[in-house]
Amino acid sequence: MVTGDHPNTAVAIGKSVGIMDIETDPISVTMAGLPSGEMPSAVVNGEDLEQMTPDILDDILLHSHELIFARMKPEQKLQIVESCQRLGAVVTVTGDGINDAAAIRRADVGIAMGGGAAYTTKCADIILLDDNFSSIVSGIEEGRLMYDNLKKCLLYALSSNVPEIAAFLLSMVAQIPLPLGILAILCIDLGTDLLPAISLAFEEAEENLMKRQPRNPETDHLLNEKLLFLSYGQLGLIQAASGFFTYFVIMAENGFWPDRLLGIRNEWDSRAIN
Repeated sequence: MVTGDHPNTAVAIGKSVGIMDIETDPISVTMAGLPSGEMPSAVVNGEDLEQMTPDILDDILLHSHELIFARMKPEQKLQIVESCQRLGAVVTVTGDGINDAAAIRRADVGIAMGGGAAYTTKCADIILLDDNFSSIVSGIEEGRLMYDNLKKCLLYALSSNVPEIAAFLLSMVAQIPLPLGILAILCIDLGTDLLPAISLAFEEAEENLMKRQPRNPETDHLLNEKLLFLSYGQLGLIQAASGFFTYFVIMAENGFWPDRLLGIRNEWDSRAIN
């Protein structure tokens, strides 16, 4: 929590909204008494922050579980945002006053109140028209749901590529009659792929949706190695195996055992013979 209020006021507000444990007395961090090790709760005054180097600020951010910055100037709020970003965090800043504009503009996601200063709302990425912080939680939940459903749609849509390609490859290599024709593939792609994939976009949220850790924007992309392996390496191979099993069973029921199918594609396609 970063505020321009007095430290005692900031701590009281932090405890009332659950940012700080109500039974814990926070440690006042100053240049004269920098604690070593982990700090359960801490308060940093703006006057003390002016004397701290960026490395000390980074160390405080890393080793504090509950942290409140009080009596902060606009440039100090910006300094805290830059320090968090330097440590690899994705920073979101909320505010409504003109003194929050620089930090909101520098943050990865800037959120301004709808009734705040006009310049601050121009710097923000998101504006809360109802001035309610719970709307941020609702927005995060909706974004996570959309991300999950997009991954489900991609997983389902990509998995059918493996059996379709495998059917053509085996037909060319083993010279067996073509298992899937052009019209059959069009029916699969337009009929059994399109509508179910659209329905996956309207899936309801999983129970643990808001309990997950934030994803890493550097490694956890929408289309990543895990999704491709699951789609092509597992689901696709299962579909291909099921399709070929059905193909060989139906052909065997009509008198064409697997050993007879090898190398007969030219005769099968010949109008003079078949």
